Amino acid sequence: MPKRAVPPQPMQISSWQQAERNAARWMCHWGYSDATARPGGPDSGIDVRATGALGQVKYQAAQVGRPELQRFVGARPYGSTAQLIFFTGSDYASTAVAYAQEWNIALFRYRLDGTMMPVNDTARRIHRPSAVTVPTAAGNPATSEAQSFWQRNWRVVAGICLLMAPLGSIGDENTYTGPLALDVLKFIGILLTCWSLGTFLIAARFGTRKSLQIRPFRAAVVTRPGTGSGTTVGRARVPRPTHDRATAASAATQQDGLVAEAARLLRTGSKQHHGDKILRGRGIGFMDRSRILTEAKKLNKRP
Repeated sequence: MPKRAVPPQPMQISSWQQAERNAARWMCHWGYSDATARPGGPDSGIDVRATGALGQVKYQAAQVGRPELQRFVGARPYGSTAQLIFFTGSDYASTAVAYAQEWNIALFRYRLDGTMMPVNDTARRIHRPSAVTVPTAAGNPATSEAQSFWQRNWRVVAGICLLMAPLGSIGDENTYTGPLALDVLKFIGILLTCWSLGTFLIAARFGTRKSLQIRPFRAAVVTRPGTGSGTTVGRARVPRPTHDRATAASAATQQDGLVAEAARLLRTGSKQHHGDKILRGRGIGFMDRSRILTEAKKLNKRP
């Protein structure tokens, strides 16, 4: 069944009921057209049901671990091969990601505006815009083994080969032509290069990824009197942005919603660093996160 061309419109997530309905909307977009959420009903661990897929939604600040995914697998009906899709507003432990790889569970992380971010390869295959069919369902070890060994472990094989490659270059007369000091430097360079690439490939196979967020440098130049007001980025001059009352009101409303959400998480016993981690996952800056958490603590202290 083909996917819908346009992704779901953003929606504010402020309750677990809205989180489950949002998950159902995305499953419909991915091709599971009869995906339905029944908030508050008996689900036995299943929050969204569709032909060929089952979804579970977590609305919590705590990190999702392996036990939650094990209970999700146990909640699937006996003999079912439906695709398992897990949603959370926080993040996943490394043991949970490894378990999802073993059972072919798609892991997603949703933001407060309802957008979805795939966490593992299974989720990326489902979320990929170019896909036009429902992903093949698989959810037990026998089905997972259909994926060839080379497809799953080629990074490990290539990484080990790179780790061993410098040893094979020892004694190569075409590489080490002397003098001794230069040969030693050559060997160290080859060793560091091969080991760096090999370590990276092996780490990538087991889901270790580091993302570097680089923000562009912007230089604001104060204009001289009589030259007009403006902000200069490099050599290009652009007018200063103007904010009308509607934009300010919208930003204030969104800020209030984040404060209320953070206050609710703190009242349920979540630690402050858990709330900070969720806000960081939504793309909120450090200063804004500190201000939101401070306001949330003040809100909880009010009678």
